[in-house]
Amino acid sequence: MPTKLLNQRVKRFVFFFLGTLIFIGLTVAGYAFTTLFLSNNSSVSSNSSSLSNSSISSPSLSSCGSSRVGETDNAIISFYRNNGRENLAPTWTNQIKWNCVYNIKDFSGSNLVEQFNAARDMAAKNGGGVVYFPSGTYIFNDSIKLKSGVVIRGETPSVKLAKSNTYNPPTKLVFPEYKPQLSGNGTPNETAFKTIQTTLPDQDSNIGIINLDINRGAINFVGDLDNSKNSNIIIFGIRSNNVAKPDPKVPNSEFQNPWQRYSYRFAANIELTAYENVFIANNRINDNITDNYEQPGYKLQSRDKKNITTYQNGNKVSFHYGNHYGIVVNRGGKKDGFKLAATPTTEPGLFRKGIIIRDNWVYHTMRVAIHAAGDGLIIQNNDIKDEPNKQWWTDPTGTREATGAVTLENRGIDWSGWNVLIEGNNYQVYRHKIGDTKYLSVDGEGILIQECCGGTTVNNVIIKNNKGNAYIGLYKVREINKATIESNQIINSDIFVMADTNNQPYGMNQVKIINNQVSGNIITKASLGGQDNEISGNQGNQSGKLEYCCSIKVNNNSGFNTSKIEVPRQS
Repeated sequence: MPTKLLNQRVKRFVFFFLGTLIFIGLTVAGYAFTTLFLSNNSSVSSNSSSLSNSSISSPSLSSCGSSRVGETDNAIISFYRNNGRENLAPTWTNQIKWNCVYNIKDFSGSNLVEQFNAARDMAAKNGGGVVYFPSGTYIFNDSIKLKSGVVIRGETPSVKLAKSNTYNPPTKLVFPEYKPQLSGNGTPNETAFKTIQTTLPDQDSNIGIINLDINRGAINFVGDLDNSKNSNIIIFGIRSNNVAKPDPKVPNSEFQNPWQRYSYRFAANIELTAYENVFIANNRINDNITDNYEQPGYKLQSRDKKNITTYQNGNKVSFHYGNHYGIVVNRGGKKDGFKLAATPTTEPGLFRKGIIIRDNWVYHTMRVAIHAAGDGLIIQNNDIKDEPNKQWWTDPTGTREATGAVTLENRGIDWSGWNVLIEGNNYQVYRHKIGDTKYLSVDGEGILIQECCGGTTVNNVIIKNNKGNAYIGLYKVREINKATIESNQIINSDIFVMADTNNQPYGMNQVKIINNQVSGNIITKASLGGQDNEISGNQGNQSGKLEYCCSIKVNNNSGFNTSKIEVPRQS
C-alpha cells in the first residue's frame, strides 16, 4: 500500500477515536449535570407542596429539623445532671428525637394554630421531633393537638427549679380568656376553656410539653384507660394557670339563670392516661390565678330542695380556677365506675408501669392535688399548697346549697396501685367551712388510699419522709400486705391503717408504722389479724391515742394513750 494512503487512514482513525472519547465524555458530564439539576428542583418542589401555606424555605421530608436553631439536648437529662441527680431522668426519654428541631418561626399560616400545625406535621412526617418556641409570648385562638413523636418545647428558663417563687419560663403560650357576661345567656363557653391535646390519645407516644408558661390551656391527653397503648409522655417545666372547665349541668334550666357557670370539679391542669412511662416533673401549677370572678344573683336549690335561693352576694359562688384537680394520671372517671378494691385482674388500667410524678409545686383549693395510679408508681418530693380559712356555700354540683355533710374532696395525694413509693412530699390540706354553719367539709385527707373510686388493694407501699397537716390513711381498703409508713411528720392529724371496711373484716400482713412524729392519733384495725405487723418508735405530743388490734407488735412509742382494741372472734 502506498505510504501516503496509509498515513491518511491512520489520521482518520486517530480523529475518529478522539472524537468518540470527547462525545462519551460530554455525554457523561451532561447526564451528571442534568441529574443533579433535576434532583435539586425535585427537593424544592417537595418543600413547596408539603408547606403550601408557608412562605419560607423549609427542609425536605428526608431531613431533620428546620433552618433556624433551637435547643437540641435531652431537656430531662440536662436538668437532673445539672442538679447532680442524672439517675432520676428516665432512660426512655432518649427515644425523643431531641436533635430534630422545628422552630415555630420557620413556619407560617393565617394564625398561630396553623403555624403550629405546619411545624407539627413536618415533624411527624419526618418521624418525630421538637416544635421549638423561642422566648416570647404566643397568642393562640383555639386548642392545639400534638401528634405521635412530637414534643413542644420552650426556651430553658434562667431559674430552672419550678418550686422557686421566681420560676418564670420565658416562652409563654396564651389561650383565650373567658370574659363573663352576667346577663342573658352569658358568654358562650366555646370562647375559652381551651386545651392542649393529642390527636390519637390511645396511641400517640414519645410526646411531651416542656419549659413553657401556659395560661388558660389545660393539658389533656386522655384516652381509654384500659385499652390504650400510648407510652413515653413528658410534662416538664410547665407553669400552668387559669385552667378550668364549666360544669356541663350548670345552668339547670329549671331554676338557674342562663348566664350562670360553675367551675367543674373534674377538670385538671394536667390529666393523662397512658399504657406506660409517664414523667410529670418540675412543674408549677396555679401560682398566679387571675381569672376568678364573682356571680351576684346566683340561683340554686335550698338544702332541702324545696325552695329556690338567690345569692345576691357574688362571692358566695365565684367561678374559681383552683376548684379542681391538679395532676391526674390514670385515675380519670370511667363511664361505669371502678370496681372496689381493684387488682390487676379487675382493673388493669390502674396498674400501668413507669408512672413518676416528682418535684412539682401544686396549689389548689378543692379536690385533689395529685391523683394517680400505677404499678411501681412514684410520687416524690412534691410541694402541695392550699388556702386556709376557706368557706363554700354550694354542694359540688353548684345547683344546691351545701349541707353539713358535704364533701369537697380536699386532699393532697390520692393514690392507688401496687409497689408504690410516696416519699419526701410536703403538703397542706384545709377543709372548707360550710356556708354560715358550724360544720367543716367531710374530707381533709393528706395521703389516702381507699377501696372506692379507683382505689386498689395494698400490696407493697412505702410512705416515708413526708410532712403535712392532714392524715395518712390506708383507709378501709380490704387487704393490706407489706406497707411501711416511716419517718413522716404529721402535724395536728393522724395515721389510719384500716383493712376492715364498713361491711366486712379483713386482715393485714407486714405492716410497719415506725419512727413517725404524729401530733394526733395512730389507729389500726384488721379484725382478721395477720403476721409481722409492727408499731414502734413513734412519737406523739401527749394529746393523741394509739389504738391497735390483732397480731400487731407495739413497743417503744411515746406520747400516746395506748390501748388494744378487742374485736369479736370471727366464726
